[in-house]
Amino acid sequence: MTLAPRVSWRRAGAGDEALLGALENEIFPEDPWTPAMIAEELASPFSTYLLALGDEGECLAYGGVKVVGDAADIMTIGVAEAARGRGLGRFLLDELIGAARGGGAEAVFLEVRRSNLAARALYASAGFTKIGVIRRYFRNPVEDAVDMRLDLRGPA
Repeated sequence: MTLAPRVSWRRAGAGDEALLGALENEIFPEDPWTPAMIAEELASPFSTYLLALGDEGECLAYGGVKVVGDAADIMTIGVAEAARGRGLGRFLLDELIGAARGGGAEAVFLEVRRSNLAARALYASAGFTKIGVIRRYFRNPVEDAVDMRLDLRGPA
């Protein structure tokens, strides 16, 4: 996959809370993760978070996966509106799936807003299948989640 020029990637860690928080507030203004939630995720030994940075060091995209035992959860993927359509979300998803596989996961799970058709299409194109609906999972606004799963037990 060829990425747009001037995007650098790195693993997120302690000290990146404000960077992630700023993009979190832009993408999910109705229901952003709190600074404490972001800090907890970045500090977890089970989590891997990646950042896409622009020329000025601004966060263009981020995503995270948590691997515990043989299961992994995509915790979040977010792409700044101005950076959409450049393949950043797909690159993040592929990298997070790779991190899950590398961490010993046999399956990857995620929840996505029922109305987020673009994300659902992205996940389906990566091999995720719908396994159910979680009623009223999201808040602000309240919405059902589509629960999805990717089996990693086959060939890479």
